[in-house]
Amino acid sequence: MTVNFSVKDKVAIVTGGSKGIGRAIAITLAENGANVAIAARGREALDKTRANIEATGRRCIALSANLAEEKEWQRLVDETISSFGGIDILVNNAAADAGYGPIAKTESSRWDLVMKVNLKAPFVLSSLCLASMKARGGGSVIHITSNEALRPSFGLGAYSVSKGALVTLAQVCAKEWARDKIRVNCIAPGLVRTVMAAPLVEMVEKSGRYPNPMHRVAEPEEIAALALYLASNAGSYATGQTFVVDGGELVLAPTDQN
Repeated sequence: MTVNFSVKDKVAIVTGGSKGIGRAIAITLAENGANVAIAARGREALDKTRANIEATGRRCIALSANLAEEKEWQRLVDETISSFGGIDILVNNAAADAGYGPIAKTESSRWDLVMKVNLKAPFVLSSLCLASMKARGGGSVIHITSNEALRPSFGLGAYSVSKGALVTLAQVCAKEWARDKIRVNCIAPGLVRTVMAAPLVEMVEKSGRYPNPMHRVAEPEEIAALALYLASNAGSYATGQTFVVDGGELVLAPTDQN
């Protein structure tokens, strides 16, 4: 049996697809045959990533969209179907955080923003893609969560709560949609070299105190490799799962010296 990682002629949506993990996933899917719709706020970064995708020979639409705006969710799905005829893969990567500090001091407006972008948007987008995926014989929904969902750190309360809820959402949808051959999984990265994580990455690399036994930070492409597995037929028996990619951070006990 040959393991098939191809997503040739599949159609993928990647939110937060202009930078970091989302960009790496969008390009990786294109390199393996998919046409891709990417959505993010910054036009310049979107256009650059679209050019990278088109250089692979695949088609791309790049939508400037604020995923905190509910009207953008339907527009993203509609424009993808209009451009490509349907949807096979949805990667919910866009995320917001509430800054660093005690959860009790999180401002209500910031809490609402985090929950809307990190939890409600993935739920609604997944639901909006459901009919098209059913019509095309199945599909793959991939939520980019975090190892914070499984073992929260101090100071990242709202973010950790939203990502933990995303894990449960994936389990619920996986149960309900499996008969329609729609798989739903989460990827839970640790520390990755992205714009959002840049201050933490800089602090860790300067101090040399890495949170994992591999003593390094992940590159976005290392997360993209797992997304390709879950999007392709190679991952055809995986659903309702959370795949941790954190350099072994969660296996460390608090007393471990790193």
